[in-house]
Amino acid sequence: MPIVRITAKGQVVIPAEFRRKHGLQTPGRALITERDGQLVITPVASDPVTGSRGILRSKTPLREVQKRHREEEIGLEDR
Repeated sequence: MPIVRITAKGQVVIPAEFRRKHGLQTPGRALITERDGQLVITPVASDPVTGSRGILRSKTPLREVQKRHREEEIGLEDR
């Protein structure tokens, strides 16, 4: 596990092997978050539309969800 320096400006150089492995491109952008006391670096897509594809995907097909909602609405109307 490589050890990296942190500059006076707070900059860190991510080793090339990690940039290639995780798709971090230069120049580029990354999101830094904290999870369980660890810093997590996540690549940010240059095109936000492309990068956000699939984030709302559900395991249940949309038709099934719509069918349940319709049944629920009909049940509420019958009351």
